[in-house]
Amino acid sequence: MSDFRAIGGVSSTLQRLLADRMELPDGTLEVPPITIGPPPFSSTDNNPTDEHQRVNLFLYRVSEHGNLQNQEIPGQGSSGAFGRPPLSLKLHYLLSAYGNTKSSRDSTIFDDTLAHLLLGSAMRVLHDVPIITNRLTTVRAPSGLPVLDLSLRDGYEQIKLSLEPLTLEDITKIWTSLSLRMRLAAPYVVSVVQIESRRQRRFPRPVGQPASAVTPPLPGDAPTPGPMVYALPIQTPTITDVRVRRVGESVEQPFAYARIGDTLVLRGTSLAAPLTSVVFGDLMVPATVAGPDRVEALIPDDSIPGVGPIPVDQQLQPGVRTVRVVVRDPSLPGSSFSSNEAPFMLVPLVDPAALSYRSGPPRQLTIQGNRLIGPTPGGETLMGRSHVDHRAYLSATPKQIVVPIPDTLPARGVQLILGGSLPDPVPVGSGPYSLDIKIAGVTHTISDTITNYLTGLQGNSIPRSSVAAILTSLIHDSTPETSGTPESDLVRAWFRETRVDLWKDRLVVVPGRLSNGVVISSKAGNFATALGLNAVQPPGTASALLSGALASPPVLSAPEPRVSLSVGGKPSIIVPVGPASSLAALAEGLQSAINGSGGPAEYSKAQVVVSGDQLLVIPGATGDVRFAAAPGDDLTVSQLQLQARFAVRVRVNGAESIDLAAVELPPP
Repeated sequence: MSDFRAIGGVSSTLQRLLADRMELPDGTLEVPPITIGPPPFSSTDNNPTDEHQRVNLFLYRVSEHGNLQNQEIPGQGSSGAFGRPPLSLKLHYLLSAYGNTKSSRDSTIFDDTLAHLLLGSAMRVLHDVPIITNRLTTVRAPSGLPVLDLSLRDGYEQIKLSLEPLTLEDITKIWTSLSLRMRLAAPYVVSVVQIESRRQRRFPRPVGQPASAVTPPLPGDAPTPGPMVYALPIQTPTITDVRVRRVGESVEQPFAYARIGDTLVLRGTSLAAPLTSVVFGDLMVPATVAGPDRVEALIPDDSIPGVGPIPVDQQLQPGVRTVRVVVRDPSLPGSSFSSNEAPFMLVPLVDPAALSYRSGPPRQLTIQGNRLIGPTPGGETLMGRSHVDHRAYLSATPKQIVVPIPDTLPARGVQLILGGSLPDPVPVGSGPYSLDIKIAGVTHTISDTITNYLTGLQGNSIPRSSVAAILTSLIHDSTPETSGTPESDLVRAWFRETRVDLWKDRLVVVPGRLSNGVVISSKAGNFATALGLNAVQPPGTASALLSGALASPPVLSAPEPRVSLSVGGKPSIIVPVGPASSLAALAEGLQSAINGSGGPAEYSKAQVVVSGDQLLVIPGATGDVRFAAAPGDDLTVSQLQLQARFAVRVRVNGAESIDLAAVELPPP
């Protein structure tokens, strides 16, 4: 049953419904404001000018519903008590739309077509949704939220909308009373809106009680009273606030985001009874603490203590869930009172201490917790700003998922090809042509595709600026066929996710999923040689470091940016990071600073190149490349994503984990 907030709740519900379901006229990029109140007065009433588009709901009249004037809510009255029927109302609204454009021919003429379009869109919504129920949810972001206002969700009567037949005279009187010029508007009536009476119910006293329940009345005793009348003075329980107490904590969180194993704390009125239960959707759980204004219950996993296991199809899953309190008196069979439903968000549980990194290939992160994936596969895992769709999971159960780490996050020990210097244009000779692409021991040959593309080229040459894109397409479009198993999907990803970039005048090839090396050769046409891919590789191309994805240029906040660098077992050096106008300029500056450190070949012959929006640091000799914070600057190394911690979150059914889990990449 609704309280005094019901009228405002109806206006808020209509406002939310229109904002969520209105179609937008051509040229309109966002939903116009839905305002509540009298049509606003503006200079346009006397001196028309441009109007901003909006839709207005004006509650101009409230009337009592005569048919329900003396009717109790079914199930809430009592034959032995004085009636206290609710106040049943009908709400009369005037729906008007605004927005015009100036005529291109006459600046004093304004076209109201936009207002007509908005009014038609709003009326279509109210026609399509004539009854607003608890199950109606939003479709625009954030989707899945209830449209019906919280103050109306426990009402017995449903909110119904209909056009109200008013005469032109009636509508004219409304605009005249407002001292506004008449606008195109549509009258609507909303019924039934009920406001519960707060007057105390009065119950008769029991008829009487015998002096003894065992001994018959003695001759001098008073007459035996009539049958006992037992009045149950229990009011309908009401939930007003939902809080959460995390596992192992004593503090109650005011935000209703909970995990399996957390305790839900419900506050309200009339919550206590001889038997108190908490119902999650259709799942009833005994309350662990029950008081008049406070009830606690543990969110169960796959069984209820003292009750038994929960069927798999009834186990709680992440997403927006509802909870209510049910009170009963065992001495009166059928005496059950249910509270209003209160929403809370059930989110996946991630155990921060159980994150396990494996260098691969492929690099992968094992995440343990609960409800990490639902019965119907879905969701994703987020690492920093990168995300991995559930379809890419290497394995998945509700309590453990194994997730490949995206190539856009920092990695150490990357094996790549650094091509030789290319002329412009690049001569490719005459066919036939072929390429053997070998990644992590798997070889695929490309021949017909190359020959068909290169045959008939002007001068048998390719512009140098096009070489990287051409080679990328050849590798991606001729990916080996796979059987759909996780292992074959991984082989496919090696080829499909291989990246080729042109750094200055050389090609840089990084295998997909940062697998164990890539080799490109030719059996015919010397195409690989023409592309510089058979060049002798510097020793450091087998142990490069790949940064995370960066902006160009990245934002650095340290007064004097610098990082610490070590390669293999060589002493570390401090590398200053100068200002740069682009990612390419940053790479050149870092290489110059590393080469000029005066160190051994690991530093003096090191190279820094750009691959996509990431940096590749190639040491001058084989050895692990490790970056760390420099003395006095613990920001730059993470802002360049050369060594940083990334938050790990799991999302299922739109619900995202709240645990403070993070992984450090590359691992120390």
